[in-house]
Amino acid sequence: MALSDQDYEIEFRWKEEIIYWEGNRGCFFPGGWGVDPPVTIVPDADTWDRAVPHFLRGRHDEILSRLLSDPRHVVKEEHDDSQIITRYPEVTR
Repeated sequence: MALSDQDYEIEFRWKEEIIYWEGNRGCFFPGGWGVDPPVTIVPDADTWDRAVPHFLRGRHDEILSRLLSDPRHVVKEEHDDSQIITRYPEVTR
């Protein structure tokens, strides 16, 4: 089931730390700081399910679209072919 626009939030923190929230669950995406506009780094479609928390798996296009719709930053996708990749951590409120 798709969420409405009121069911998620994009929070910008110090040093361009971005948290994508759905209710009390969020995912931390790093940013490139010292640039204007700030850059948010997300895994590309091939890397997505191996890198994001369980509640975001299978939803690359949906979440990317939401992040891209926010004009406060630029979103950059990165590919990772590593056997062991850095996870984008889940956070809670």
